[in-house]
Amino acid sequence: MTIIYSKKRFPPPPYDVEVEDMNYYRLLYGGDHDQIFPRARSIQTTERVFRRSRPGLIRRGMSADIKITSEHQYVVVNFASLVAEVPADLINRALGNVSADVEAGPELEFVSAVVTASKPNDKIWSAITQHQVDGLIAYRIRRSAKGKVWFEWVLGDRFFPHEDGSGADLAWIEEWDDRRGSKLKFLRVERQELSDEGLTIQQQVYEMDGETVGDQIDINQYAVTYEIEIPDDETLKDVTELLCGFVINDETLLHPRGRSALRNIDTIQEEINWTITRDSIVFDKHGKPKLAIPRALWDTVANQNQRDYGARFVRGADLEVVSFDEKTGAIPQYITWDAKTDQSFKHVERLIRYLLAVSKTSVQAAGLEDAKGDTGIALLYLWIQSVIKAEAIQAKFDGAIKDAIRKCMLLENAIGKGGLKPVNPVIEWGTMLPKAESEKDEEESKKYVDGVQSLETTVRRMHPDWSEEAIAAEIQKIQDEKAVDTLNPTYTQPPRVTV
Repeated sequence: MTIIYSKKRFPPPPYDVEVEDMNYYRLLYGGDHDQIFPRARSIQTTERVFRRSRPGLIRRGMSADIKITSEHQYVVVNFASLVAEVPADLINRALGNVSADVEAGPELEFVSAVVTASKPNDKIWSAITQHQVDGLIAYRIRRSAKGKVWFEWVLGDRFFPHEDGSGADLAWIEEWDDRRGSKLKFLRVERQELSDEGLTIQQQVYEMDGETVGDQIDINQYAVTYEIEIPDDETLKDVTELLCGFVINDETLLHPRGRSALRNIDTIQEEINWTITRDSIVFDKHGKPKLAIPRALWDTVANQNQRDYGARFVRGADLEVVSFDEKTGAIPQYITWDAKTDQSFKHVERLIRYLLAVSKTSVQAAGLEDAKGDTGIALLYLWIQSVIKAEAIQAKFDGAIKDAIRKCMLLENAIGKGGLKPVNPVIEWGTMLPKAESEKDEEESKKYVDGVQSLETTVRRMHPDWSEEAIAAEIQKIQDEKAVDTLNPTYTQPPRVTV
């Protein structure tokens, strides 16, 4: 069953609740906690609003719409961003070469072209981070008029699968200036549906009034009006699957579209912020030294100001050069207030550890404990919690990247030159944690000597930054040296004996 947009609010139910959750966790990840936490707003007085890129920061050249005035600053120590980014850091480091599962042929060249156009190594970090924040990220296959094929990651709040499982919509909002100082909003929809004839791909556009979708308008006229290129509707025969897909995080039977990795830590994050903010307020109020002077000295300076200015007062400038009582030794002194905050600091550390435990993040990733290991194995055990979590996410993205490239082959066979065998490519994954060069080289060499790894794979892993030509040249050198060694056999002399 397809989704009906006209005369309804966008996003459509039941996806509207998911999109609302995504927006909430995006604010949590981005550090915009003054928009979601009540205690952050309780210390602020709103007069006008600034357009700002971050809380408290104003971009140059921007007019002031909202102004936030506050006696104290709400302090954000955002561990939520760390929870989302640690798996992305580990997997980004591990992703290696992507190639076809053949030694030669059109599949090898095509996969290489898709990888070059899609840039999975460059975009994997942002995709995984968004996947952790939103709980869902999608991808779709694209093909240009010149025949270039690639896949791209799509935000989860733009992907709406049909309930019957035979279709999906990619929907997003476009805004255009109406040349009268306001914006015109339109809803763009790319609909993919499977039928007996194959896969049908349609392009639709709707007017929008606020959050409500209006009538559908002619897509060709829309493209001409705003000078954009929109693909024509078409049916791809013999294509039996959608040219899009999605990767979900921590799905359950009650949450089949996944859940954010930041769930259950928002209240802990807010308590961390508030505790640190409260301490900063205490230090700001009581941490500044106060100058205490003897009463006789105060009277002396005040009387002098009475004679000079007609009023009794004491200024800080009046005390820059002062005298002291030679008989009593009374001199000015600074009074400082020693705040007892040890328990508060321990409370913050406990909260951080709770947050990391709930989010399955190792304490070493947060810098709370030493993250150094004598060997790669020792380092692995220190980071084991984060590595286990990252490996589960890596397995999902491994399947998604393979599926996306295979779908690229299906699209090329349908409307391109064809002749490709649509099979999953090969993705090389390295280690997530760094190792010493000597330790890594020793492990790779042992695999080759034991016969469980080829010479090409060994050279490639030992020199991941080398080009294909350099790798091929190194393999040839090693093979040539082995061939030379076989031409010089070692003759073993028999042992000496006495007859």
